[in-house]
Amino acid sequence: MSTALLTSVPVLPETAPFSPAQRAWLNGFFGGLFGAQAATAGVLAGDAAAIGVVSQPADESSVTIAVESADEEMPWHDPALSMNERLALVDGKPKARRLMAAMAQLDCGACGYQCQTYAEAIVAGAENDLTRCAPGGKETARKLKVLIAEPDAGAKSPVGTGVVGPDAANAIQSAKPARAAAPPCAGSSGAFDRNSPFSARLLVNRTLNKPGSSKDTRLIAFDLKGSGLSYTVGDSLGLYPENCPESVGWLLDRLNASGAEEVQGIDGARTTLFEALLKQYQINTPSEPLIELLARTCDGAAHAAELNAMLSDDGPGIPEGHEVIDLLTMYPTARPTIGDFVAALRPLQPRLYSIASSQKAHPDEVHLTVGVVRYVNARQRQCKGVASTFLADRLRPGQKARVFVQKSHGFRLPFDNSAPIIMVGPGTGVAPFRAFLQERQAVSAAGKSWLFFGDQRGEYDYLYREELEAWRQDGTLKFLDTAFSRDQSEKIYVQNRMLQRGAEIWSWLQAGAHFYVCGDAKRMASDVDAALRQIVAVEGGMSEENARAYLGDLAKSKRYQRDVY
Repeated sequence: MSTALLTSVPVLPETAPFSPAQRAWLNGFFGGLFGAQAATAGVLAGDAAAIGVVSQPADESSVTIAVESADEEMPWHDPALSMNERLALVDGKPKARRLMAAMAQLDCGACGYQCQTYAEAIVAGAENDLTRCAPGGKETARKLKVLIAEPDAGAKSPVGTGVVGPDAANAIQSAKPARAAAPPCAGSSGAFDRNSPFSARLLVNRTLNKPGSSKDTRLIAFDLKGSGLSYTVGDSLGLYPENCPESVGWLLDRLNASGAEEVQGIDGARTTLFEALLKQYQINTPSEPLIELLARTCDGAAHAAELNAMLSDDGPGIPEGHEVIDLLTMYPTARPTIGDFVAALRPLQPRLYSIASSQKAHPDEVHLTVGVVRYVNARQRQCKGVASTFLADRLRPGQKARVFVQKSHGFRLPFDNSAPIIMVGPGTGVAPFRAFLQERQAVSAAGKSWLFFGDQRGEYDYLYREELEAWRQDGTLKFLDTAFSRDQSEKIYVQNRMLQRGAEIWSWLQAGAHFYVCGDAKRMASDVDAALRQIVAVEGGMSEENARAYLGDLAKSKRYQRDVY
């Protein structure tokens, strides 16, 4: 798509991936959006951007509009960078890019968008909830509030200010259904996608940790037979979970409701309150509209003030780990109507899991490696990860879950099967590398493979031990380096093992190796990046600045790829 500023009304080509009705609706939308306002409103971006549709709408009334620049590089779109580092990289850029840099950069879909489209929806006025970025948490929400109030330093003229005019804002708002689920993310494969997920039968739910481990990690396998879904190693599987029925019961008690009350579902259809809370709405992380609702319906100024303080710029925010039930318990005088309560909840979003299998090895199956989340919050209440406990505890073999394939945005094996690869994947980060190794074995790839795997204890937490050891024996894995942090007094992690093998890693990189990292973004990925930079500097005889530039060049050439969360 051209990056020239649009000066006429865009028209979708006949080849665009939309139905005739959708294409007609979108062309009409663009006509209204650009007709009278094109010269003065400045619709979503800086003066070097064009407007593009980034995802196919679920129906004629749902569309996401985004800034699209043909060759735009986004070095800030890296979850291993700190927020300050990301914001420094977008200094002077349009507001949509500055907002994007404040997000977690995971494209996890938890907000219903990707980082870029969420930022653009905020700037366009189509989204006013600044707390959707769950991985970014309070830090992101607070920074978004600051950034949204700043002038758009990236704008050089009224056109492209990053602020929509009133008519354009109304057009965008009218394009957004009042109670629709958040906009879809493009990229699924087959007839089934995010908007029309496949009901896949659970085949396997097997614990990977040995008895005695403090962790609970599961191998989850679904049957894809008859779905037509296909995936490539490096892709993710989207899963629509259900909430815990026990948690729904607690909410019903607090609301003094039976669950049989009729409410509006996310698709606009009427359903029971129980079904809505079980399958359609988030009941863990409270939304800002819910906090505002509880404050308005509180009997007592003190409680209302505490709730309002959570939303203020300099306030404490929502207490860490607190869920909707905790707030209803803390503020029992808040008595919203059932309809208002449901309307203030966010839609329950799908979770994305790195696929841990190759379709060449398992043609009709898809495997996941799921770390089950359980924790006690500050109120000493046992909390559960919605999707992980749905898979581990509530879904039984033979039962079905709604799934779709989410295509990777660049986490891929080398096209050349003779290229060497180095993989760093501690804990559940081993998932895509299990898929990589299955794929390389299936195609008899000539390239050497090297895996760094780590966890807490070798006796209990050596995930896929038998498979990994077998691949080392048959040569699929040239090297297998492990780091079990709690097997000795001094904690040893994958980055420590990397530094011990620095000379050989450098030799592999010089021979064209591709380097992959999967796992925790905030700690592990940053530590691995620092270790790799140190190896490049020491073994390559480079300065810190040149080593950083070397890794940047590796990333640009797709030889340094990260799938972190």
